[in-house]
Amino acid sequence: MNVASKSILRGRITVQIDYALDLTTFFCGGELVFDEIIDQIKRIYQGIDFSPTKKNIWDIRNASISSLTLDQLYHIASVFKFVVEGGKTAIVAPQDINYDILKIFEAEAADIARDFIVFRQMDDAISWLEK
Repeated sequence: MNVASKSILRGRITVQIDYALDLTTFFCGGELVFDEIIDQIKRIYQGIDFSPTKKNIWDIRNASISSLTLDQLYHIASVFKFVVEGGKTAIVAPQDINYDILKIFEAEAADIARDFIVFRQMDDAISWLEK
């Protein structure tokens, strides 16, 4: 299995890429900051650190998005849509506050984020990505 891993940005986001599965997983911890998220998306999907994949998981089971605004979430989704054309992004957010915010965003931003779905369980996210 061809797997590349790298810790980025003071340990808040660790990126793991599995080219055999065409999957990038962003493991997040602590309070997520808008500029860090955008920087990671651009670095990965502009080929600065790694070659991009079509399937993506943002694992925020150990993180908080409470500092992000809805406008920032829209911007993140639009950047993903631009850089991952034809790709799918799953977000795993079991905590009620993160999940509720992201589900509202998912519904509001369906036009730009149709391949951007929020799940409570990792298994559900992986199953959706494999379809």
